[in-house]
Amino acid sequence: MARMIYHVPYPLNPHAKTGSGLRPMRMLEAFRDIGYDVELVSGESRERRVLIKALKKRIAAGESFDFLYSESHTMPTALTDADHLPRHPFMDVMFLRFARRNGIKVGLFYRDVYWRFPEYKQRLNPVVHTATRALYHLDLVAYNAAVDTLYLPSLDMGKFVPHVPASRHKALPPGGDIVDAPSTEKDGVHLLYVGGLGGYYNMHGCVQAVAASKNAWLTICTREDEWEQNAHEYRGLMNDRIQVVHKSGSELVPYYEQADICMLFIEPSIYRSFAAPIKFAEYIGFGKPVIVNDGTNVAQFVGAHGNGWAVPFEPAGLTALLDDLAGHPEKIAAVTTKVLQLQEDNTWTARARQVASDLSPATSA
Repeated sequence: MARMIYHVPYPLNPHAKTGSGLRPMRMLEAFRDIGYDVELVSGESRERRVLIKALKKRIAAGESFDFLYSESHTMPTALTDADHLPRHPFMDVMFLRFARRNGIKVGLFYRDVYWRFPEYKQRLNPVVHTATRALYHLDLVAYNAAVDTLYLPSLDMGKFVPHVPASRHKALPPGGDIVDAPSTEKDGVHLLYVGGLGGYYNMHGCVQAVAASKNAWLTICTREDEWEQNAHEYRGLMNDRIQVVHKSGSELVPYYEQADICMLFIEPSIYRSFAAPIKFAEYIGFGKPVIVNDGTNVAQFVGAHGNGWAVPFEPAGLTALLDDLAGHPEKIAAVTTKVLQLQEDNTWTARARQVASDLSPATSA
């Protein structure tokens, strides 16, 4: 049986609902689904220390593994314990380096570089900001010696990732699950947005465009606390064709069935130019076309694969598109057919197979 090591420097959460918690669980499940016997290294640093010590002995004694795959945290590796104390700051990267020196190829998914942007500095005490930035840099310096392949949500993110050369970068965007959720017949065009509000998730232009349209309906599904924090910015822009709900998991299925098109029409930024939202892959999994705005990583995907419409970030232009689509449902049907053709290549198991191919080319899993 094919065997691998799956390492994360934190406890896994089987009930995670956000992308940063959901992704490592889904990748673990995907490796098992494609036939790997997975040796899991996770938990608080004390737990990982015991597991790492035992694995090192087994590897030194000749036990073989096809490869090691790791997923970073959004915070520096040294601080991932619940109380953020750096008990074993070098333990994890030294384990990755040990595996690599013993002939086990190592791939690590590097989640985010928000710490390199001004908003990160604004949120923190200057002393904390200086210390954490130093630790982020230290992680990447260490990865340069410990990792064969640095996986990123998109290759464009690599422009902001120091210390590890671009020749070792590979894109590993989120995957999704294939769910049969055909749209129900109804008047107009029905839209669905699933995700955050506030900060990088500015939906004002989308809401304005839908409110100005003749026959478009929008459902925004976001966490209740985020809606409460931002509702005052949106209520004056909304009309009775726009609703806000707070659902997750299987509760979302009826809303996907109601939707003709999903939305990622969000104010562009440098961050958006490389971000790979987990909901974009979910939209594909549900077989839904997507409307995105130019200047984003997802717009590049849409341009290359035809699974939606990429338009300038102008509410009037979006309104015109929605009015055209509401009057020509055959256009939506044609793009939906293209989305369905993309589903198999954008699942979590497809991502796991990519890693297995990259790091263990001889494996037939």
